[in-house]
Parts: sequence; C-alpha cells; structure tokens
Amino acid sequence: MWNKLNIWIKTHKKAVIIGVPVILIVLFSGIVLMIRYLNNYQDPVVITHPNTEEEKPVLVASLLNGTLVDPATANRHVVATMIENSQAARPQVGLTSADVVYEAVAEGGITRFMALYQTKYPAKAGPVRSARSNYIDWLSEFDAFYMHAGGSPTALGLINSYRIKDYPHSNDGTYWREPTPGVASEHTLFANVALVYKNGVNIKKWPKTYNFDPWKFKDPEPTIELGSTLTINFSSAPFAVKWTFSKKTNTYSREMAGTAHKDRLTGKQITAKTIIVMTVKRSPNPPFANGKQSEWTMKTIGSGNASVFIDGKQIRGTWKKPSRKERTRFYDSSDQEITLNRGQIWVEVIPETGSYKFTAEKPPTTTTSN
Repeated sequence: MWNKLNIWIKTHKKAVIIGVPVILIVLFSGIVLMIRYLNNYQDPVVITHPNTEEEKPVLVASLLNGTLVDPATANRHVVATMIENSQAARPQVGLTSADVVYEAVAEGGITRFMALYQTKYPAKAGPVRSARSNYIDWLSEFDAFYMHAGGSPTALGLINSYRIKDYPHSNDGTYWREPTPGVASEHTLFANVALVYKNGVNIKKWPKTYNFDPWKFKDPEPTIELGSTLTINFSSAPFAVKWTFSKKTNTYSREMAGTAHKDRLTGKQITAKTIIVMTVKRSPNPPFANGKQSEWTMKTIGSGNASVFIDGKQIRGTWKKPSRKERTRFYDSSDQEITLNRGQIWVEVIPETGSYKFTAEKPPTTTTSN
C-alpha cells in the first residue's frame, strides 16, 4: 500500500505541491471563522408570551357573613353602628352596606338597628342614635368598635365596665349633622364608618383584626317554592316589616310600613340572603331618676325560640347564647346548628308580645289520569 502511495505522489508531485497549501489555507480560514463566531456568540433571546388569562384571586369566607372576600378583609375588626328607625329618620343610609343587621324594639314600640360592618365600611351611615344595653351583649361577640350618640344610663355604664371599644359621637370629623327643615336635630346625625375604623386603628391603637368563631355558611340552593313572604309585627303598623323572597335571585326584599325600604343615597331596596327571627323575653324597668322612661331589660343570654329563613323556606328551632362574649347560635329541631346562606343577614329580635307569619307559595300539584 505504501509503494502505491509513493508511486502516486511521484506521479502527481506537482498537484500535491499546489494542493496541500490550498488545503491548509482552507483549514486555517475555517478555524479563524469558527473562533470569530464563538467570540461573537450570544445566547438566543427567549420571547415569553404573557398569559392572557388573569389568575383569579384567592378568596376566603368573611367571618361575619360568609361572603367570599380578600383574605385581608375576612377578619377585619367589626364596626357596630346604632341607626335609628323612627319615622322622621327614614330613609336611612348605610343599611345596604352592612354585613349583619340586628333590629329590636327600643322604647315606645320603635325599633332600632345595629348595623355590623366588616367587608365594607361606608363613608356615610345614619341617622346615628343612642346605645342600649341589649345591643352591647350582641356586639361583644365580635369585640366591635361601637358607634353611637349617647345612650341609656344602663348602657353607658356597661360600656365602661365591659371596656367596650367605644367610639361615641365626637367632634373629630367622624360625625356631623345635616339640618333638615321640619326634622328635629336628633334625627340628623350621620357618621363615617370607614374613618371610625381608621381612627380606631391608627389613633386609639385598637387591633385591625379580630378572630371569632363564625356561623356556618353555604351557597344559596335551588328551591321548589315559587316565592314566599315573611311578615313581622314588632309593635304597631309604622314598624311592621315584610320580607318577600324571590326564587330568581334567592334574595329577600324588605318593606317597612307597607312600602319598599330603600337606602337614602342609592335608592336601592334593602335585601338579605338570610333572615333570622329570634324571640326574647323582656321586662320593663322603673323610670330613671330624672323621670325619663327606662329601657326594657331583654333576656339576650340564655336560649329561646328562633326561626331561620333561607332559600325561601323556614327552619324552626332555637337560639342559644351561653355568655356575653359567646356567639348567639341557631339550632334546628334536632339541635344541629343551622347553616346560613352567604351574604347579608338580618336578625329580627321580637319580644314575646310580637309575632311573625311565614307564607310559602308552592308549585301546583300535577295529577295524571289513566
């Protein structure tokens, strides 16, 4: 093989002399180009395409009424606001923003509201009126910031002894009056709930959040009822309440004294997802030393009859509240805690002399013939 190679080289000596340098030049040029390429090489740019679908935020249940909210809102401190219901005070402001509303008789058959706010703090609520001792037992379940304008001697004494986080009528800009021709001044006081919460946290150094044991909640369910009504007799016609259930929206709409009960600012009718009627014993007290009528004593701790209205139906049972700071809970006839619908809740507290009536419209019964 080597002999053949030597013969071929001698035969093609001229070609070898010319070809080898050419091959070397080509190889050298290739090496130079490769070095230049490697020196100038950059990693390729990776183009990422943003996800066009927005990620859904993580929501959790509000401790107060089960509404799904941002986690930072779910356990915000509850703010309780006393809102009056005399005829001169209507229509009120801020009840449509409340997560839970307690309604009970104060004096003279006139009912009064305590609106509890957590998921929304409105910039205006009212007219704001005075404190009563039975409401203090209910707000103690949440350690709520308490907004009111004065109060009965009994209530003011309890606020002090219980060390309630008290935020009464003041001149710091949280409360103001809106004089109205023909309306007494006591019916013209309003307040900024959002500012009360802010001042309570930043100035009074009250905690931003408070964890308490929530009620049980669920989503609204389909119902066979075509509709239903709940009428409540607290005392007299001006304070008669009617709740009308809509199957389409699974919502109860409120009427007061025969007309739709609406918000003064928005004109929206007050609605709720759950209505609770609880009956309490009450007894009159002798007049105060100044001769003014005393508030009633209500049995808010203990137990009594109750009915829960959800999904257009009535669940009969009982309410139980073992102590001032423990939650008022509602149980069915089997002594199982009732699960409430998420959303605004109204707790209607009626005396034993009061009454209520529930009427449900069911679809007609179909019959088949042979």
